[in-house]
Amino acid sequence: MTALVEKRDDGRLLTNRQMTFARHIVEGIYSNAECARKSGYSKDTASVHASRLLNGRDYPLVIAHITDLREERERRYGVTTIGQLERLQKLSMGAEDSGQFSAAINAEKIRSALGGLTVDRREQVNTIDQMSRDEITARLAKLQSSYPQAFVIDAEFKDVTENEQGTGGELLESDTGKSTSKNTCDKD
Repeated sequence: MTALVEKRDDGRLLTNRQMTFARHIVEGIYSNAECARKSGYSKDTASVHASRLLNGRDYPLVIAHITDLREERERRYGVTTIGQLERLQKLSMGAEDSGQFSAAINAEKIRSALGGLTVDRREQVNTIDQMSRDEITARLAKLQSSYPQAFVIDAEFKDVTENEQGTGGELLESDTGKSTSKNTCDKD
């Protein structure tokens, strides 16, 4: 199977993965390995591919494409990396001089990211929206067995769904008048 390629203005060829990788690198949001993963490279070998794509020896066309994309971005938006770093430095110093330390810290965080010193990595380990009801129930049961102290409730509860079929007493109402010192929930 042959890779899809695009001919550059100078007649040389780049694959779609290489072009996507270059685009992600220029965005500057992701780490090099994450750029490779987002471009379709295997999760296990993404860091190796990223290193090879950026070393300048193995894939010089990728470096040339990254340079072209950065120059295009600078022409289009009038924004350069050095210009942004200088501007953020001035904003940070001005905020610090005014006693606005939170604003100064934010400017420095952005400067660090822009300069490549930090990478903003956010992972969603699991989200409840993507879990089934059974998965949520199982996860809560596991948490309850691991951290029983977090599930201690100092009140009595009564089932308010007695006549509804299939709820199994899931909806409970607190009877605040009868608070006790130990966990006394109705059993299913």
